[in-house]
Parts: sequence; C-alpha cells; structure tokens
Amino acid sequence: MSDVGKSQCLRLIDGLESECCRCRQGLCLRQQVLNLALGAEHDLLCLTCLAADNAKTGQELLTDLGPYVVSRECFGREWKKYQSKADCPNPGGCLPETCFSFT
Repeated sequence: MSDVGKSQCLRLIDGLESECCRCRQGLCLRQQVLNLALGAEHDLLCLTCLAADNAKTGQELLTDLGPYVVSRECFGREWKKYQSKADCPNPGGCLPETCFSFT
C-alpha cells in the first residue's frame, strides 16, 4: 500500500479498496467517491487511471463530475469530510485546487 493509502486508512469508506487496482497508488476518500459516482464498487481506480478510462484528464473528470458529486447527498456527505486542501493526502500528486473548488 502506498503512503497515501496508509495515511488515510481511517478516513476512507469502510469496505472499499484503498488502492488503485491498476497502478496500486493509494486512494483518497474523494477518489473512492468518484469511483462510486461512476458506478464502480469493485476494482477502484485512482484519479489518473479513472480519468484515462473515461478518455479525460484528471482535471476534466473532476470538473465534469465534481458538481454532480456534491449535489448528491450520499456522495456529498463523504466528499465534504475533507474540508480543506489541508486534508488532501497527496497535494503534489493530485489536483487539490480543482478538487476543493467543489463544496
């Protein structure tokens, strides 16, 4: 498990995978939510792999899916557990500016 997955274990959704099934990168809570919003409950992917599977960049995926996620109570409740960019477990390897623009 990567450092991201290790540091965020307690803050992830119970019962869901904590690392990308493709590249083994640790998943954050919001990446888990993005997978759920796209209908995946198993074989979860990190933002990079999820975006590639949807023929988008990570930026495009977040921009397209973010408003939907926060508008749905079931997804938004989990998404909002990371309250600020300081909660991002991987600010250098992810897109916190975009991710935290949806509240």
